[in-house]
Amino acid sequence: MVKNNITVAALRLFLLRGYKYVSIIDIANEVGITKGGIYHYFGSKEDLLHAAVQFLFDHLKKKFMDLFREERKICDILYSIIVDQSVDQYIKILIGIEKEDNLVNDGNFIHEVMQNFPHIHQRIDEDHLEICSAIEKKVHRAVEQGEIRGDLDTKGLGMIIWTMLQGQNLTRAFSKDRNVRRQIVNNFCKLLDVE
Repeated sequence: MVKNNITVAALRLFLLRGYKYVSIIDIANEVGITKGGIYHYFGSKEDLLHAAVQFLFDHLKKKFMDLFREERKICDILYSIIVDQSVDQYIKILIGIEKEDNLVNDGNFIHEVMQNFPHIHQRIDEDHLEICSAIEKKVHRAVEQGEIRGDLDTKGLGMIIWTMLQGQNLTRAFSKDRNVRRQIVNNFCKLLDVE
């Protein structure tokens, strides 16, 4: 339990401040233990970052996989992810970030992670392939049920959807307005509509 609390606290601080601006003492203070208590579970700040990133990726992957296994229509799922920002809210709740707290730029955090753990690319690629496969299956079911056009390549569309979801994280500054996000999803879904 203590190890999990340390991991979550570290992830929260890394996302709020950025990896290089968080010390082991900051994490210890956040958890309410000593610096030595951190080192009992983690050999270094880098080990803690690795554990925090794995924790984040495990939960993100599960959330996306669960969403695309749901029986809801694909556009309803996209609406939930993009307009309602359900995945962002899930992560904030998971790691205890208040709604008004601002995360550092996700791109900067990922860049910091890649600098420290270049091998993490393999994990990201594997997760992306698995999530794309789940999206592709969801798209295939949507075509079979007449929910979306049947002339679309399900694999290609699955990759486009995943790319759009990843891109919306990078363009979050451009889409802070809920109405803009709604417009994006509505326009995308019009492209999929059965004529």
